[in-house]
Amino acid sequence: MNDDKEQPAPEKAERKGRAPRETALTRIQQRAEKVIEEKVNQLPLWADDLRSAPNEMLRSALFTVGNRNQAREFINGRELHCYGNARIYYTGQELRQEDDMDVWLQVVHMARTEKLGNRVSFRPSEMKKELRWPRGKDYTQKLLNVLERLKATSVRIESTRLGKGVGVSLLRRFEYTTEEGDLSDTWHVEIEPEMAILFAADVYTTRLDWQSRLELRPLAKWLHGFYGTHREPYGIKVETIRESCGSKAKTEAKFKQMLRDALDELKNIDFLKEWDIGKDNIVRVVRNNRPLLKGE
Repeated sequence: MNDDKEQPAPEKAERKGRAPRETALTRIQQRAEKVIEEKVNQLPLWADDLRSAPNEMLRSALFTVGNRNQAREFINGRELHCYGNARIYYTGQELRQEDDMDVWLQVVHMARTEKLGNRVSFRPSEMKKELRWPRGKDYTQKLLNVLERLKATSVRIESTRLGKGVGVSLLRRFEYTTEEGDLSDTWHVEIEPEMAILFAADVYTTRLDWQSRLELRPLAKWLHGFYGTHREPYGIKVETIRESCGSKAKTEAKFKQMLRDALDELKNIDFLKEWDIGKDNIVRVVRNNRPLLKGE
């Protein structure tokens, strides 16, 4: 789902002196408040072949498009670039689309059937299979490193739809056991109960096709999530995309070529019908929208 269906409509006075009709945004804020008041502690459900994330995360540089050849930056409470009317402040090691967000999406996916705060158990071999990672201890260690990065985070989001600021860690706790120095089979993770607030209205979240995402490189992954939040995307400046995705490309020309390649990737998986970067440096795309399926 995405927020295009829930854009605030102009208020019109009701006939016969009734109070003005409440806006869509007001209803969304009320749902979020209801989650807080009732202490809802479970995520919405979605289909097995999908993953879900709040739009604020998909439109920002929270998970950057950095690659493994670039050193990770430590960020201390800095405001990150975010497209739209939300503001995100982050403390922790730089997180990336490749590995970090893929693992987080999978952890959240597993946690959606449990009460938030409860342990979610999994086998590293199963997790690596879902992520299309190779087998072996090196990739088990890599998974452990990602969980450690996600645990040591502070994400503070302010947005109109929340009507307040919300601060969470992306991972509340993780647990693993060792046998004779080797990482063993059964691991456990926990998601912060407050995460329910960010998923509360189930309107300002977006469902992502998992298998399509796994085929993409970092920038294409980011664009897949970003354009997934808009059914009919508006034109957007190349520089805005560059800032919002956290790219460290040395020149605009270099980034523009990376952007062209990434847009082609999205066209190759039939996510985009067409795209164009005009002389005005505006990126315009047309999505291949499909009807929502049951469970999405």
